Amino acid sequence: MPLLIFAGKDFNQLTAYSNLIKLTRPGNLLIIVATMLVVRLFVVRAMLESTSIGMEYGLNWFQFILLLIVAALLAAAGNVINDYFDQKVDRINKPDKVIVGKTVKRRVAIILHQTLNIIALLITIYLCMITSFWWPIAFPFLIATLLWWYSPVLKKKAFSGNLAIAVCTAAVPLWAGIYEVHELKERYFDMLIFPETFFGFIWLILLSLSAFAFILTLVREAQKDMEDLQGDTEGGYNTMPIRFGVVFTKKYVYSLLTLYILAVAFFLYRLALSPIAGMVATGICALLLLLPTFMSFAQTMRAQTPSDFHRASFYTKWMMIAGLVAFCVLSVMMR
Repeated sequence: MPLLIFAGKDFNQLTAYSNLIKLTRPGNLLIIVATMLVVRLFVVRAMLESTSIGMEYGLNWFQFILLLIVAALLAAAGNVINDYFDQKVDRINKPDKVIVGKTVKRRVAIILHQTLNIIALLITIYLCMITSFWWPIAFPFLIATLLWWYSPVLKKKAFSGNLAIAVCTAAVPLWAGIYEVHELKERYFDMLIFPETFFGFIWLILLSLSAFAFILTLVREAQKDMEDLQGDTEGGYNTMPIRFGVVFTKKYVYSLLTLYILAVAFFLYRLALSPIAGMVATGICALLLLLPTFMSFAQTMRAQTPSDFHRASFYTKWMMIAGLVAFCVLSVMMR
């Protein structure tokens, strides 16, 4: 009997820890980590190899892992506080997935949120100290503030909540490169023949990745708003489908997806003309980038129920993952 009691306690503790991990949404955190690794291993690495002066990474792996941890902690804290404020609507929209107030106490969620943000801030201060590069310290303050106000204020208004999440998502590629570019400038600027062109091209790629992430996040957030229409209405929210209607929100999604398709088409056109890439690389990238896009577009058009819109947002998430894979494949094939 005592063994059973102890076993029960251990099981309850294990369940509690499991629920705390679920609150942070590990799947989304993995996408953030993967995005930053793609920036380092494929964007930055390719640029370093394009020179003949033997350039090495500006940050060592320990420092870069600290960057990964900061981004993951801030995102996890945002996910926790979102579930904390969304308890009422989540009981309607996704009752089986409610954790805060059900299996995790509200007080524990708040403490976890604050702890994650504080650790992220302390790590950022350390990175600023060892690099003597201080203005990126604004990053954790900005992200933490946006994510704190997202659920109780911004999410309840048409578009502003979606914009806040899109800004946070778009910041990930920039966060992966900002310290790296600074350190590379400090070491190699005077050694390069055309340093402005070199570093300008790095920023062009990073900003392009951020722009794609920004657009796709706006798409996915709008799809999720249509999925959560019933609960958000009862919760007093004023999201885009509530204020302007589902038909208008669908047209808004179509517009963003069309913009994305045009941007991808231009990218593929330029890629096909490149003597380095070739048609095989272009074809693979086209398949990876456009197939999930058309699936998301088609699913949004025929979506009527919450499960339909959930499937559409799922395809949009795969658009993001496929974009990262396409970038990796392209970088490998062009070496």
